[in-house]
Amino acid sequence: MDTLSDDSLLEIFDYCRLDFIIHWHPYWDWHTLVHVCRRWRQLIFASPRRLELHLLCTSRTPVRRTLDCWPSFPLVIN
Repeated sequence: MDTLSDDSLLEIFDYCRLDFIIHWHPYWDWHTLVHVCRRWRQLIFASPRRLELHLLCTSRTPVRRTLDCWPSFPLVIN
């Protein structure tokens, strides 16, 4: 994966996002990708608009604990 450029990785992440939204759920699970490696985490966090990152908050989300560990993203309250 180190041989792929950042732009190529973003294209792949964007494709994954679209595929997830179309086939699975309206909010894609980008959280898994940020735990793969530091490079992916930094790249994803640097591209919140392109990847349409949101934090999904439900009645079961521990919001106070959760918000402290993430950068600023739009919230989706469900």
